[in-house]
Amino acid sequence: MTELGSSVIHVGPVGAGHAMKALNNLLSATHLWITSEAMIAGERFGLDPQTMLAVFNGSSGRSGSTENKWPNFILPGRYDSGFGLRLMLKDMRIAVALAEQVGVPSRLGADTVDLWAEAAADLGEHADHTEVAKWVHDRGGT
Repeated sequence: MTELGSSVIHVGPVGAGHAMKALNNLLSATHLWITSEAMIAGERFGLDPQTMLAVFNGSSGRSGSTENKWPNFILPGRYDSGFGLRLMLKDMRIAVALAEQVGVPSRLGADTVDLWAEAAADLGEHADHTEVAKWVHDRGGT
């Protein structure tokens, strides 16, 4: 059983909830990273951030990052979602290891873990996970 958001969902035997949480957070972290790259590229191209979010959220680019993290924590410059960057990174590593254990290559997951690890090293141990957007911005999106 695992609790994601406001609902409890039975996901399988003992340990399945742990796996589900890690896999969910790998998706969330990957969404946040690529959303940050897209938002920063769009801003530098001259697009309005609010307009970009409206387009993404009304089309196939929609995610928790475009619906929640960017409008509520990143654009206002708060970076205080309440979930630590290092906790996200821990879950991401668990998810990639799980995939490898069951014979599923996780190339994008592994690359995303590497990017988050680099940001974590620079941002410090108490950084909120939304601060990766600021890190991507400050690093020029590279």
